[in-house]
Amino acid sequence: MSKFSCSGLYVSKQGENSEVMIITQSGDLQIVSKSGNEQMVYLPSNSMDTILCFAREVDQSQQSGTFELLHPESQIKVSFLLNLKDIEYLRVLMRGKQVFLDSQNYVVLGKLAYDIQLIQSRNRVQVQKKASLVLKDSVSKGRLGQLRQEAKMLRLLKDYRHKNIILLEEITTDCRSVSIVLEYCQGGDLLQLLQQKSFDIDVPRLMLNLLSGLKHLHDLEVVHRDIKLQNILFKDSKNMDTLKIADFGFSCLKSQISFINPICGTPGYTAPEVFSQSSSYDEKVDIYSAGIIFYNILTSKNPFGNSKNISDLIQSNISGNYNQAYLESTYVNNPLAYDLLTKMLQKEPHSRPSVDECLNHPFFKIQINGDFRMEDTKEMISIKRKSKKQRRDTQKQGRM
Repeated sequence: MSKFSCSGLYVSKQGENSEVMIITQSGDLQIVSKSGNEQMVYLPSNSMDTILCFAREVDQSQQSGTFELLHPESQIKVSFLLNLKDIEYLRVLMRGKQVFLDSQNYVVLGKLAYDIQLIQSRNRVQVQKKASLVLKDSVSKGRLGQLRQEAKMLRLLKDYRHKNIILLEEITTDCRSVSIVLEYCQGGDLLQLLQQKSFDIDVPRLMLNLLSGLKHLHDLEVVHRDIKLQNILFKDSKNMDTLKIADFGFSCLKSQISFINPICGTPGYTAPEVFSQSSSYDEKVDIYSAGIIFYNILTSKNPFGNSKNISDLIQSNISGNYNQAYLESTYVNNPLAYDLLTKMLQKEPHSRPSVDECLNHPFFKIQINGDFRMEDTKEMISIKRKSKKQRRDTQKQGRM
C-alpha cells in the first residue's frame, strides 16, 4: 500500500500556529495535529468529499512549491512546503480527493456567459466556471450547489475518461469563489451548429458519439439529466467524433436521483416522468433527451413548438405529444431513423430502449459516412412495417 506523509502548518482562526501532518494511504486522507495526534480531517477513499488547493507557488530554480489545502466543510486550512517530486507523488496518491492547481497565473481572454470565462494558462486555452462563496440570495446559492455537484461528478469521471465527455482540468478556490477549469471546445455547441446551416451534419456519426458518451456515463451509474443542444460541444465543428457531453451541474449517481434535485433539467428536453412526484426514474431520462436532440437535427424544429410560455412548454413536455407533422419527410426518406427516434421518445420509460439497444439499432449499422444507404432486407422491411404501425398509434394518441 502506498503511503505518504509530510509536515505542515495549521493557522487557527485565532491566529495561533501549530504543526500538523498530512497522511494519505490507499485513497484515505488524514490531517492530524502533531502535538496531541488529534485527527482534524479524515476523508475515506470511498467518499465524495474533497479537499481543495487554496493557493500554490512554485520555485522552479529550487524545485519546490508552497501551497495550502482547504477542507470546505470544516474550513481547516493547512500550509506545506514540498519539493516538486513529492507534490507529483502526492497528486497520484490523492487522486479523487484533490486536484492540484497551477492556474493561479492566467490571462482572461473573454467572457462566454455569466461566471464563465475563457482563460489562457501554460500556453493552453481553457474554460473557467466560477461560483461565489458569498451567498446573497437563492440564485447564488443554487449556482454554488450546481458547481459543487458538477465538480464532484467530473472528478469521478476524470478517473474514467472517455473521448465524448468533457475533461475536468482543475478545481480552484479562494476566499471569494470556487472555480472549475475545463478543456476548451472551440467548435462551439450543437445549437450554434444547427443555426449556422453552413454545411450538412453527419447525423448518424453525431448520434453515435452522443450515445457512446451516454453509454459510458450509464455504465458508471451516472445520469446526466440535462442533455440538450447547448450542452453538446465540439472541439471541431466539422468532425462529429470530437463531440463532448458537458455541463454536469444536474448530474448524479443513479442511487442519488431521489434526493439530489429530483425535478430538474430543461423544459422541452426533459423526460415526462421527471415531472411526476409520485414515481421515480432512471437513466432512460437521458435517452428521451437524446431523442429530442435527434428530432432537432432531423427536422430543424422543436418537437413541442416555440412557445415562450414555460408553463405551456412544460405541459406539452409532460404529455409527450410531440409534433408528428415535422417527421413526414423522415418517415418517407429514412424509416430507420424514424424508427429509432420514435422509440427514444416513448412516453413510458419501460418502452424506451436502453443506450445499448439504441447503439445496436440498424440505423447505425447501415450508415456509411453519413450517407443513408439501405438494402431491402427482411429486417428493414419489418422495421418499415413497425414504423407504419407506430406512426398510426402516435397520431391517434395526439388526437386524444
